[in-house]
Amino acid sequence: MPPSAPTDLAACKTSDWAALEMLLLSVVLLMCLAATDAILFPSICPPNLPNRVPCCPSYNGSACGYDLGRGRCLEVPKPKYPSMDERDAFPSAYYTHMCVCNGNYGSYDCGGCTFNRNGTNCDLQNIVRREARQLTPTELTAYLAKLHYCKTKIDPDYLIMQAGNRLQASSYQFFLDSYYNGWCYEHYYATKPFLNNSREIYITNCAHGSTAFLTWHRLFLLGLENSMQRCLRDPSFALVYCDWQRDPGCAFCNNQYFGANDATGFISPLSIFSGWRSVCGNFDHARTYCLMGNCICERQPFRRRYGYVDVPKPNKADVDYCLSLGSLDRAPYTAAVNGSFRSCIEGWINRYGQQTSTMHNLWHVYLGGTMSQVPIACNDPMFVCHHLLIDKFFEQWIRRYNANSNSYPNNPIYCHGPYDYITPSYYRYQHRDMVRPLSSYGVTFSIYEGS
Repeated sequence: MPPSAPTDLAACKTSDWAALEMLLLSVVLLMCLAATDAILFPSICPPNLPNRVPCCPSYNGSACGYDLGRGRCLEVPKPKYPSMDERDAFPSAYYTHMCVCNGNYGSYDCGGCTFNRNGTNCDLQNIVRREARQLTPTELTAYLAKLHYCKTKIDPDYLIMQAGNRLQASSYQFFLDSYYNGWCYEHYYATKPFLNNSREIYITNCAHGSTAFLTWHRLFLLGLENSMQRCLRDPSFALVYCDWQRDPGCAFCNNQYFGANDATGFISPLSIFSGWRSVCGNFDHARTYCLMGNCICERQPFRRRYGYVDVPKPNKADVDYCLSLGSLDRAPYTAAVNGSFRSCIEGWINRYGQQTSTMHNLWHVYLGGTMSQVPIACNDPMFVCHHLLIDKFFEQWIRRYNANSNSYPNNPIYCHGPYDYITPSYYRYQHRDMVRPLSSYGVTFSIYEGS
């Protein structure tokens, strides 16, 4: 039996939330949809630290669907240069063997498909990511309800973990949480500082500060899209982006979209998001993972204080400058690098060559509250909307320069190399794999010119 979910999830719901769930369930397409590539810990084979265990579940009578040609059970390689950080060559600290799926098959047992592929033969299905203001009022209401539903609906297939001490395996605990919270945990897990000789190093992490910023988040967003599709049993579901290039303020920080906030940062009770609680909200503790109560009501609500910090918002001119840079990244591949599209779009150097907060980083600062706290920023639903726009800029850059996997530089930084597997993606996707048009993953962006 998998570890139990937080015990009081239903008790924490208001009658309004329940009504919205009933509305959502009436419009969801109840189609059969298999899980995609495994992220984090499959509940069918929970880790058993300090021992490593195999995780090659049977699919239709054979491990990893081997007899059907779907996959193989292979040994998980250990890192060449082991460190005290268990994410080094993830998931070797937890599993001895795991399923490696063939072709377009996916999931922890190879019984599913890769992103936006469905059916017996895992055929490609195309979805379109639209700008939030392109949705009709009915579509917008349904979209927000779907986000909220998957924030509260427990995912029975995957576990998240917490640890009182990253150096003591006996303190690790694994449990079920919602589809959306499991996705948030991946961001938290990847952005924890590196461990080196029992010390946390804050120079960079697996998802920020170097070349992998764009490729890591691209896979991350594809993962959320798939989690939502599994949650809703709707393979046509697509995420929505928010284009802030021409907006004087935050056009989405209101109850029509992602919630208005008061002066202290609390979300208006008139918003569907007012009850959202943060996964791993108490994140700023050395050598721990995700300290939080299993009672959801004890978790911190996310906050937003857009415009509280008086900074100039990034705009279309800033975006155009970044898109004019033809190199994905340049040595020494640190946060701030001149002439680097990645460094520019992440927001370390502005269009005047000055090292300052701009673009992606500046929008996080501008929104304030939870969005300004990197490990837990995705607890604010604006995170998704914002990062999808950044991914759209990445897509524009790829198409403008006909970029491909060879465009990813030979970055020597840990977790950011072209052949490094994206943590935590179970040896399926390397960073260089993400430098290709999204159409290969069945995704396109709508055209939106703004007001």
